[in-house]
Amino acid sequence: MDNEPVFRTEEVFDEQPRRKKTNYLKIIIGFLAFLLLITSSSLSFYFGKKSGNNSNEKQAATIFPSPTYIPTEAPTPTNSDTATQSGRSKSKISPTPSPFPNTKVLKAIPSLDGYRSSNENGNSSVDIRSGRNINLVTRGYVSFDLTELPQGLNVIEAKLKMYQARTIGAPYSNLGNLLIDQLTYGDILDSSDYASAALLSSFTTLSKTTKNDWKEADVSIAIKDDLANARARAQFRIHFEEEVKGGDVSGDFAYFESAENSEGTGNTPQLLIKYY
Repeated sequence: MDNEPVFRTEEVFDEQPRRKKTNYLKIIIGFLAFLLLITSSSLSFYFGKKSGNNSNEKQAATIFPSPTYIPTEAPTPTNSDTATQSGRSKSKISPTPSPFPNTKVLKAIPSLDGYRSSNENGNSSVDIRSGRNINLVTRGYVSFDLTELPQGLNVIEAKLKMYQARTIGAPYSNLGNLLIDQLTYGDILDSSDYASAALLSSFTTLSKTTKNDWKEADVSIAIKDDLANARARAQFRIHFEEEVKGGDVSGDFAYFESAENSEGTGNTPQLLIKYY
């Protein structure tokens, strides 16, 4: 009995599970390695494709640049369009038309025009003259009644018009231009008015030439001043630039028609006033 073989069944049964575990482990490791290989291949393929796409996009961008915008000309408006636009703009900006100014023509006062000379002589019933000779210097005078104008008017323009009827000698060559003073000498023209102080001295020019015709000067500033100071008359003195005795007895003179029409031209002095 003691020599009977003894079977070690425990050792046999212990090795089989170990082998199975080892086989399972190898299978799992192999499967994981296979998955890792597949994953690695997939990632390489994906990034390689993406890199290729980016390269293609860059190449496409280089080969095919963005198109350049070319502006087109605006259509030329037709005549009808232009007429319509013009009519529309006119209807929008057309201002209310201003009323035409009134015009008043004043005639010279006969008793207050004429001339006065440096020798205290003169005349207020014949021509209006200005000039000089070897013995004297002469100045002309003219007056207008401002009470004929409406009250509260707004003067736009005032012009003095006088008709040069004739000349003697060479007044414009020897004495220069014919100038105008604004002054006030009242209701009497006498010898004291030759040297009376002017309100505005030589403020405008009446004439520059010997041609016998109408001469006119802008006297707006004087008329506005007279009206602002409630003067009843607008009165002017006419004289040459150079006022010195000289020449001969006949002298150098310019003669203008007076309110009495002493020269017979019918062109008596006028004061034209435009106003609102």
